[in-house]
Amino acid sequence: MSGGKALLAQAEASEFTPYTEVPTRLPKALWWVLRIATMAVVLGTVAVLFVKPQTGLDLFWKLLVPVLPIVFVVAPGFWRQVCPMALTNQIPRMGGFGLARTLSVKMKSAAFLVAVLIFFAAVVIRHVLFNANATALAVLIVAALILPFLGGLVFKGRSGWCGTFCPLAPIQKAYGQAPLVMVRNGYCQSCVGCQKNCYDFNPRAAIHADLADPDPWYAGHRALFAAALPGLIVGFFTAASPLASGFGSYLLHMASSIALALGLFMALASILRVSRYKLTLLFSTAAFVLFYWFVSPSLAEGITEFTGLPFPGYVAYIFFAIALGVGVLMVRSGLRSERLYELANAPVASVVGVNVGALRAAVETASGADLVADRGTGMSFVAGADHSLLEGLESAGVKIDYGCRMGMCGADPIAIVDGEDNLSAPSATELETLERLGLKGRARMACVCRAMKGGVTVDTSLDPRSLPEPEPDAALVDLGEETGVQRVIIIGNGAAGMSAADEVRKLSSSCSIEIVAREREGFYNRMAIARLLHGSTAMGGIGLQAPDWTERKSVSVLLNTTATAIDKSARQVMLGTGETLNYDKLILAQGSSAVMPPVPGHDLPGCFVLREAADAMNIRAWRQTHECHSAVVLGGGVLGIEAADALRQLNLSVSILQRGPRLMDRQLDERGSEILTSYLKELGVAVITDANVAEIRGDGRVSGVVMADGQVIEAEIIVACAGIRPNVDLAKEAGLAVGRGVKIDGAMRTSDPDIFAVGDLAELPGSISGLWAVSTTQGRVAAAAIFGCEIGYSEPNTLVSLKMDGIDVKGYGAIAAEGPNQEAIVAPSQGENEHRLLVVEDGKIVGAVFVGPSGTGKHVTELIDQRPDLGPVLDDLRRGDWSVLGRVLD
Repeated sequence: MSGGKALLAQAEASEFTPYTEVPTRLPKALWWVLRIATMAVVLGTVAVLFVKPQTGLDLFWKLLVPVLPIVFVVAPGFWRQVCPMALTNQIPRMGGFGLARTLSVKMKSAAFLVAVLIFFAAVVIRHVLFNANATALAVLIVAALILPFLGGLVFKGRSGWCGTFCPLAPIQKAYGQAPLVMVRNGYCQSCVGCQKNCYDFNPRAAIHADLADPDPWYAGHRALFAAALPGLIVGFFTAASPLASGFGSYLLHMASSIALALGLFMALASILRVSRYKLTLLFSTAAFVLFYWFVSPSLAEGITEFTGLPFPGYVAYIFFAIALGVGVLMVRSGLRSERLYELANAPVASVVGVNVGALRAAVETASGADLVADRGTGMSFVAGADHSLLEGLESAGVKIDYGCRMGMCGADPIAIVDGEDNLSAPSATELETLERLGLKGRARMACVCRAMKGGVTVDTSLDPRSLPEPEPDAALVDLGEETGVQRVIIIGNGAAGMSAADEVRKLSSSCSIEIVAREREGFYNRMAIARLLHGSTAMGGIGLQAPDWTERKSVSVLLNTTATAIDKSARQVMLGTGETLNYDKLILAQGSSAVMPPVPGHDLPGCFVLREAADAMNIRAWRQTHECHSAVVLGGGVLGIEAADALRQLNLSVSILQRGPRLMDRQLDERGSEILTSYLKELGVAVITDANVAEIRGDGRVSGVVMADGQVIEAEIIVACAGIRPNVDLAKEAGLAVGRGVKIDGAMRTSDPDIFAVGDLAELPGSISGLWAVSTTQGRVAAAAIFGCEIGYSEPNTLVSLKMDGIDVKGYGAIAAEGPNQEAIVAPSQGENEHRLLVVEDGKIVGAVFVGPSGTGKHVTELIDQRPDLGPVLDDLRRGDWSVLGRVLD
């Protein structure tokens, strides 16, 4: 990393340091003194309002209220520490007597709007009631202390008030969106996921995440609050007393002022080429400065009144000048935070493409003792710990099926004829996969197995299932008989459902297992469905179970069958065929559905999603029936790129439209995405980033895509690979707790103790949906839990690998150093079309990007799986000796 980039990365890391990681500047005891002192001031003000009403009113409106906005701008974390409402809100949690319930997703989304309405109502009513009525103001303050306490009593974290319904929260977020001083949050020592884009966790990033939220309603009303704020302030301070002008005229004046501010915001948004954040920052700052223009005289008057010091009249202008200076700093800090927040998403320039013909390695001259031979084809390659059997076979020109390249999908089992002792030891993941396939002891997974030395013979033409089965393991305790669980139903036959079924059978040989599968196909490699587009063998070769699996496991699989309802009280599942299935335990594993972007024309014939085998075969049939010549893929993630490559091989002209600034932007850094983009372009695939589709055009069927800038891209096929939506309808109708997915605990248990949810369908904070490893791990955890064996869920390593010939693309975790203890190490002597990056923290890998010719990502799977200590070889890596990675593996 160059010096300039390093400094920029450091600046980015410090800019978005979470509150929880900010160093503590004051002792905890002192913070408690400040909290109690602040509470005493508030309660003292309430007492003064009753004893000396006018003095209390002056104290509150002329001194206390005018001080808060400048605190919100300079150090909002300070206020979050000492706020008396925050204190009462957190008392139940600190005392251990709160119910800690989870606020519903709908309420979380609507909470900001509720807070805004309360804030606006309080400001409007102030002229009518609170400015002159000390008793009403005292009641309001007391209520503002009781409501947070009740919210904290019922809901977890700060979701009962501070992070949701507090009417001061919107104004804090508007003024404190780019704090000048970071002060550590003293309440949320560990995050419990109580709110979205948590301001308490990372205040400088929260506003950007809010405004960029994919839900336009959620993002929109945050911007509109800032837009309306200057109008609210001007309207309030310029309004005549409603007692004199009438309440109707007063409301009309306020509404007109707010409407003018909103109109100005919208006009500027239409005229100026600036981001929504810049306008939000501009209007928030304008509101802050206008507030002090109006209150500075009363602030000076209040200080004179309560100190007895005779301040000259121009002191009010000094106060305003200070506020104006703080406003300038607020703008400067906000613009800096926006620049750094968007740094990682900056568009990249195109580079010269990869030389596709040079991507395959040649076999070096070697003796037979150094070679791995394939008896099926007669080809051979050099043995070595630095490449898998799959990579070696590919280098020799042997075509072999592959899937995730992590040993877990079961796509590439290979028969070992001789020299098994010379192979690397199988990992737990590989053993589980082989056992599921019924191949344990008869095959190895080519994508992860390495020949540590030569003398190995494999046979790619031999079906490993034809080899003799090893002796079965000794009988295990039947947990079904011990627990009384005798009927298990699983809805869904994807990775999550099938791994659950396999694990249930391991734990109980007696219980019945019935799998209800909507699809017509048995368990297959969903990561290979793109190949169904151009392959001529349909489902041949992508099945992931032995033909006798259901018989051998005594599992009943009901294909092409839909579960229509669940009766929790009777513990029954109703089927679309009219049948009813009884259960002791039920596992929901219906997965998710692909999302078609809701642009005009998305329902035209010729528009497809790509999520399952039927989708791929429908696309292939459409291409042939309508003699198509061009296609557009919406989405530049892994599936979108694989689909584009498959459509290319179906003899179509293909364009990828990616809404983000680069392909695979979640898994690849700028350089890695550059190389991938260049490779695709050399293959003839057009790549358009920052793409905004305005309309899908067609007369009777699809004919093209119209971009927001007016550009038209011809296409007779549109394939959307732009996200997924959990299939929650069945669970929701059954009355289970549902958010984006079905809500579960760490044992995959839903709100009904007899029903579990796994895979894409399940909603578990911190878990990543759409990944094979997550689904299979959750399936095993749920299966154990139904028998009372709560082994606990921990997120599996989620290496993402692009399944495409001629280029090796792998991404894992962080794509840049994200904290002070992380270091990004880039291989210095890389070729033009090769990129290796490791992100290391405390000697452990927390991120990786490997892009280049076949074999570039060797060792990555094992490194992610084993996570060895890289401390002893870090200096070697920094010097450019990346061969050391092979030596740290077991």
